[in-house]
Amino acid sequence: MEDVVNGTVPTVILFAMISLSARFSEDPFFAGIDPRIRGRPYALEAEHLFNPREVSLTTLQAAVLLGAYVITEGEAAAEAVFYSVACRNALLLDLPNMAVPSRAEQEVNRRAWWTLCMIDVWSSRGVRIPRMLTPRNDVPYPMEETVFHGLRSDGFDVPSPSSLQESSASLLTQMIKLNAILFEISTVNELAASHSHLSIHHQEAVDALTAKLEGWYNNLPVGLQDTHANLSRYATIGLGPMFVAVYLGYYHYGQLLYYPYLHEDSYDDTIHARYYADKCKGHSIGLCEILYRAYSTPGCEVYYTMVGHVLVIASTVQLHILLFSTNEVQIRAARSRLERNFEILTRLQTFWPTLDVCFTRFREFHKACQKYKETSFRMDKWMLQFLFEFANPVGEKDPDDLAELRPWSLQDLGFTPPA
Repeated sequence: MEDVVNGTVPTVILFAMISLSARFSEDPFFAGIDPRIRGRPYALEAEHLFNPREVSLTTLQAAVLLGAYVITEGEAAAEAVFYSVACRNALLLDLPNMAVPSRAEQEVNRRAWWTLCMIDVWSSRGVRIPRMLTPRNDVPYPMEETVFHGLRSDGFDVPSPSSLQESSASLLTQMIKLNAILFEISTVNELAASHSHLSIHHQEAVDALTAKLEGWYNNLPVGLQDTHANLSRYATIGLGPMFVAVYLGYYHYGQLLYYPYLHEDSYDDTIHARYYADKCKGHSIGLCEILYRAYSTPGCEVYYTMVGHVLVIASTVQLHILLFSTNEVQIRAARSRLERNFEILTRLQTFWPTLDVCFTRFREFHKACQKYKETSFRMDKWMLQFLFEFANPVGEKDPDDLAELRPWSLQDLGFTPPA
């Protein structure tokens, strides 16, 4: 904020930031203006000021912010273009190794590099294009956040040994490690969608990725594990939403990895299928629960757009429980989660236009369940699009795949989403 007051923040960055944040403002200036459209004039001004010919950190940061804005309007292709500009700037600058006058700037550059590497994975998967950045082993992971926030901007100060913590204690570092697993999960699911049945090779790949996901959690410092105490502690130091974001990633990536087994579990009584289907349900429940705790813990609320996407995916897993479980306790719990999830999605919809797409996507999924229970959870190209192309609406499943299947009535579902 001091930089804003002093006028040292580039104008393009300032307008781009306001384009995203104005929707949350309680200032009387915005009274009577729909929160969903408050940012539009600021985004237009930022785009006007944006100069792609200037290769700089400012251009990179502005491109990321504008990419984050356009996806809120459902413009996935435009998002990919802005992120591509950001990635090219990072490569042209050799961002992680760029000469800078202070350790704070060095850390900013490293964090920007790693953030772009993460963005590149889910953005490229969302529009089905190759990623642009390859993670580099020679770039150090980010330092722990409180150490970073304590750096001075006037030199290469070195934190004292008592305050310098390993990068493993950094929330951003843990996001980076998880993101590398996400890339592999998306590749495995893409291969699964091209076959009518899950092969032994798919099973082996899932086994290997399970070891990586579980290894990630088991190697966490105690202070980073998913506990009420840790959530409260991070809330007190202003990092509650970032802590929640780590676990939204963890639980979401897990439900993506095991999602193909929901269909297998419904029609295959093998122990392996049941085991991984249960893990998918467990990750879905974990995602829901961390969100419920976030919204009930002051300073931990998360309102960014991807919350809507991951919560819709988690909700389809809860819908699977309604369809196929014979346990009344599980069914009641799943129905309760669906109700709470729609409350959260509705709240997010008041801020972000792209949440309209989230609701549309769930309705299309629900429609498929109404008509054709037997294939509604099958990992095919339609399902791959549903899971990964988060900004794009999905159409109906291919009728050729469903021609011989028995329609399923709405009453059998036991749940009807809002109209």
